[in-house]
Amino acid sequence: MKRIAFIVNPISGVSDKSLIINHLYSVFSREDGYDALFHKTECSGDAYATALKFSNEGYDIVAAVGGDGTVNEVARGLVGSNTKLGIIPVGSGNGLARHLRIPVSYQKAAEIIRHEQVQRIDAGKINDQIFFCTAGLGFEAVIGDRFNNAPTRGLITYMEFCAKEYVKYKPEIYDIEIAGNRYRYKAFLITLANSSQWGNNAFIAPDANISDGMIDVVVWKRAPIVSMPLLTAGLFLKTIRYSEFIDRFRCKELRIMRASDGLIQFDGESRMMGSQISVSVLPHVVNAIVPCLSGGEMLL
Repeated sequence: MKRIAFIVNPISGVSDKSLIINHLYSVFSREDGYDALFHKTECSGDAYATALKFSNEGYDIVAAVGGDGTVNEVARGLVGSNTKLGIIPVGSGNGLARHLRIPVSYQKAAEIIRHEQVQRIDAGKINDQIFFCTAGLGFEAVIGDRFNNAPTRGLITYMEFCAKEYVKYKPEIYDIEIAGNRYRYKAFLITLANSSQWGNNAFIAPDANISDGMIDVVVWKRAPIVSMPLLTAGLFLKTIRYSEFIDRFRCKELRIMRASDGLIQFDGESRMMGSQISVSVLPHVVNAIVPCLSGGEMLL
């Protein structure tokens, strides 16, 4: 009997979780060889603690049912273990699931889990905090904080916050050290990308590879407001890298210094951190279940 646990965030996205849970019960039944357990999270940190508990108990699969924040917590609980990470993406952006080409249909995502095709994926680390999709400073961290505290979610709400905050936001000065070289920027935002997108198919780092042991660093310099429609289109067309307002680096580690403490966004969740920021990669630390082609080739 294969043991599988689903960690469900009851408030992520807009989906009716009871419908999802009923479907998962039917797909991962005892008749099909599964001993399935469901846990609904109650507070921040609950998904991490529960995933860590299940991995220590030797569960075969622990699946996150939620958005990128829930996936982050569950994946952190599985770092370094043999337990496989499943993803049922029902959040607002679903950036990691989209990068891994996991369908946003919970029925199709469940079938991916049943096939158990595994890819070892990296994690990024900022000081003592781990992320799997993207982390970032500046404007994206501010928007993430506003969005997290909003009464409604979704792409429209996110874009409304972006439009309102853009005209008020003042870029900061950042010093970046990479491989002995130092760069100074007055940056609108800095994204640290372990995977290719923020979510909703907005590709901030289209070339990022989640299993290459590298972090893609995207520095977005302040651009005139008339350039924003073209830059925004570039995110969805995967052409943002060609903009004159974008500088890119790829590295295993870096340091970022800023004048004072401030917000940093981790997989959609923003929190305060200090002025000295150390970034590194933890290579191949989680066994993620991903789609595969008919010949077994991974869709990454």
